[in-house]
Amino acid sequence: MSRVSPQRIVLADGSHLLHEMLRRILSKAKNMQVVEEIHDLRQLPEHIDDLEADWVVLSLPFNQDVPGWVDEYIAAHPYVGFLVVSSDSRRIRMKWSETHEEELDDPSLRDVMHILRRHPQEV
Repeated sequence: MSRVSPQRIVLADGSHLLHEMLRRILSKAKNMQVVEEIHDLRQLPEHIDDLEADWVVLSLPFNQDVPGWVDEYIAAHPYVGFLVVSSDSRRIRMKWSETHEEELDDPSLRDVMHILRRHPQEV
């Protein structure tokens, strides 16, 4: 089932260059809306609910683990998906619901846009 309202996306932490690229691309995409950029991950959990986000895009160094609160947040809010992009943009990890996690090596921009166009429940 397709959603009529735009996918609400939060860009969080990481590379300024990556965020700027995603913001520009997403601003031109149909049915996608960047609702906030948050640079301090400690502030992120409290803002996701207020922003009614569908996706949170995190940019982290490849060797850095996803913050532990993400799994707890997903367990309580299974309608929100997390797309973790490595700082070098060569790997993404998708997390949604309590048990779904998927990795994609060398994703294209088309791959990322395809993922974000769908609601986490539909991926």
